[in-house]
Amino acid sequence: MSDKRDVRICAALLGGTGFVFLAERLIQLPSQGAPSLTPAIAQFVLDLGCAWVVLAGNRPLRPVVLLITVLGALLQMVILLGGGPLWSFVVALVLALVQVYLLVLLNTKPIRVHFGLDTHEDPLDLES
Repeated sequence: MSDKRDVRICAALLGGTGFVFLAERLIQLPSQGAPSLTPAIAQFVLDLGCAWVVLAGNRPLRPVVLLITVLGALLQMVILLGGGPLWSFVVALVLALVQVYLLVLLNTKPIRVHFGLDTHEDPLDLES
């Protein structure tokens, strides 16, 4: 039961990071002039695709999900270094931390079992 919960949490975080980034850019649009919406829209679409891949457990696309998560974290870190208002800095910081957490979560045993890369057996269980 907890395995499916971990998968759903991972998918929700993936979809949520793209949504929050897009919403932040749309809020920033009237106040800051015209920040480019292209990276936000691209990350939103890619993160939704990654969430679908995680929910479906599509094993061949798992490396793509990891790559998109790394690129999302790097994009948020570039935005952090770029400056801007404090609230934009805080949002980018939180999104970068969530993306790094997603990388860790994507490599945990429940997610690996869901993708068929691991088994439920404990390798340290010496009694079996």
